Amino acid sequence: MELSKKNIKKILGIITFGIVLFTLSQNLSSIASFFKGALAVFASTIIGFCLAFILNIPMTVLENKVFKGLKNKKNKFANKMLRPLSLTATVILSIGFIVLLLFIIIPQLHDSISLIIERVPAYYQSFVLWVDDMVLRFGLDISTEILHNPKINIDTITAMAEKLFTFDGTSDILSTTMGVTSSVISGVSNFIIGFIIAVYILAEKEKIGNFSKKFFEKLLPEKINEKLLNVCSVFSDSFSSFITGQVTDAVILAVLCFIGMSIFRFPNAIVISVIIGVTALIPVIGPLVGEFIGCFIIFMESPLKALFFLIFVLILQAIDNNFIYPKIVGKSVGLPGILVLLAVIIGGNFGGILGILLGVPTASAVYALMIAWLNSKSEPVNVPVEITEEIENENEN
Repeated sequence: MELSKKNIKKILGIITFGIVLFTLSQNLSSIASFFKGALAVFASTIIGFCLAFILNIPMTVLENKVFKGLKNKKNKFANKMLRPLSLTATVILSIGFIVLLLFIIIPQLHDSISLIIERVPAYYQSFVLWVDDMVLRFGLDISTEILHNPKINIDTITAMAEKLFTFDGTSDILSTTMGVTSSVISGVSNFIIGFIIAVYILAEKEKIGNFSKKFFEKLLPEKINEKLLNVCSVFSDSFSSFITGQVTDAVILAVLCFIGMSIFRFPNAIVISVIIGVTALIPVIGPLVGEFIGCFIIFMESPLKALFFLIFVLILQAIDNNFIYPKIVGKSVGLPGILVLLAVIIGGNFGGILGILLGVPTASAVYALMIAWLNSKSEPVNVPVEITEEIENENEN
């Protein structure tokens, strides 16, 4: 290889990249701490942009479908009112949806927990009688005295209490409680501030978009800027399609669950169907959580019905995972069904719930970019017919 200026630049670039990569690998903990601190500082802003992206989908539908009659060029007042009306309706629907879920789910869970606390003694007595029956039936040499007279060591309780309330910085229950409370308050405040930021972003999204476009046009070369805009556009379309498909799948799952529960006469059909539909917004893991909550609620009324409900929802989820979800979400994001499942599994292994949420749209965007790249590399060359005939004649000779 000749040591031209071009080759020297490539060699220096490779060496620099290697040094940077080695330095980063040796300081992973410091880098993680830096990003963790930056994430804490910009948490509300990040939440705001994420909420703005999500809320932009229903707001766009309202602008183009519900309030499309206001798009009148002759009436300037109507044009000015289009965005405020759409944004206000989106905010009201979002807040109403959250409040409705809280009023449906939290009271039902509270009633179920209260009911299980009341029924624990009766369940325990039934369990003891069942154990006694099994011992007598099979002639087992097992003593059940401890079940009939459960005793708790007072010294053990005292030792546990002392350990919990020691203020040595290791298991301080007061500091733990304050830490949890602080985290909850911080999360709620970040969400509220992020929601306000999202409203401002949606109100002037065109101005923000034009400013960002001009900024990168001045900052980056034209070719790089075009590629960056193309990548951002592909990711935006993929995430929008994923959210739409995910919501559609959740609605279908909730409706099917309600129909099935009504046919089999399971209790609390509406509440449990809503819970399963909401939790289904989180791929794979969400439906499992919803099924556990629904099974827990039914168990309080009838353990046998809870068992049948568990069988029913497992069959329903198998149908959804293998037929409905890959078709709806896979089709909406442009991914084959098998890649949707792989994206969920791999994303969950890397990033937990957040990885599951971001796995499918990210894989969809990467898949679309790869297809575009492969198509650009495999474009056929237009060869004149005369030259093609000459080559074939030479091969024949």
